[in-house]
Amino acid sequence: MKKAGVDSYYTFYPKGKEETEDYLVPVARLRQEREEEARLLPGQFRTDEPVFNVPRLGKNYIRAWQDRELIGINKEGRRIYLWHPWEKGIASVEPYIYKDLPIHKYLQELAKRGENIEEYKSIWYYY
Repeated sequence: MKKAGVDSYYTFYPKGKEETEDYLVPVARLRQEREEEARLLPGQFRTDEPVFNVPRLGKNYIRAWQDRELIGINKEGRRIYLWHPWEKGIASVEPYIYKDLPIHKYLQELAKRGENIEEYKSIWYYY
């Protein structure tokens, strides 16, 4: 996008509704992209910030470890996150539980599209 002249500010992760699942990526993929691929556009050239649009809470920065907590993995391979409100000490807002897209399912979809999934093998280490 940067090469096309688009200077994005946020990379929004949607609320994870079932009807948008075909367009979702795991939270781990956003973390992986930020950590490993950000070096392709270093310093001031990297302007977008990945955020998770949490229902009733607004946007939480995915890089902010204090905003989310991995609390489990279910039998489908979905990582389960507890998203904490950023205004924790200010307003009485309950945390939000989110079941992420399974990484294995995401990698299978990439393979169907012709991607080399070996390029994504470190995705398992991000949460």
